[in-house]
Amino acid sequence: MADALAEHTLAAVVRLRAQLLAFIPLVSQAIEQVVQRVLEGKTLSAADKIVSLCEPHTQIIRRGKAPPRDTEFGHKVNYGEVEHGLVSEWQVVPQGNPPDAQLLPPILRAHGKLFGHAPRMLAGDRGVFSPDNEDLARQLGVAQIVLPQRGYRTAERRAYEKQRWFKNGLRFRTGIEGRISVLRRTVQLRRCPYRGLDGFERWVGWGVLVANLTVMGRIYHKRHTRKRTRKN
Repeated sequence: MADALAEHTLAAVVRLRAQLLAFIPLVSQAIEQVVQRVLEGKTLSAADKIVSLCEPHTQIIRRGKAPPRDTEFGHKVNYGEVEHGLVSEWQVVPQGNPPDAQLLPPILRAHGKLFGHAPRMLAGDRGVFSPDNEDLARQLGVAQIVLPQRGYRTAERRAYEKQRWFKNGLRFRTGIEGRISVLRRTVQLRRCPYRGLDGFERWVGWGVLVANLTVMGRIYHKRHTRKRTRKN
């Protein structure tokens, strides 16, 4: 059919032929994928799978620390947050579902580039912890590194994580989870209406902008209300 349309020069026909040519290899890949998995019983890696013909960039994301683990389709998004719940940096992971520890260095360096210095405190969950990440944070000048260690902890490490400033950092980190949940719900980041990976990144960017404007509006309203109350 695509060959039959090659003779036509009408714009609509040209677009249709381009769409068909784009779908043909994707459909072939999907058929081969079914043959290998269902008929031959082979196991394919997530990188070798196609889960959407219309959005072939879509990745398989496994969430949850214990079975049953939720399976979602889309892209992993990494956020960097500063005081008052403002998102200072965000990154869409274009391929795969890498460990959280691998996503910290780019966010940390982006903070330094944006503000001209390292953050006073770095807080993350156990998935972000790694000796290399702690070493990097120290090299960049982070004063308080709040990354709970996974697995066995020495007596020295347990004492380190019992310090007041470390526990305060953990509480800030706990609040981030709630704010991410609000970000997904209030600006509709659960589903992206745009097409392509560029559209996905643009939709997340708009969502972050709306969320930050909402936070700034709340801060301004709160301060304005306080000033008005004091005058009265």
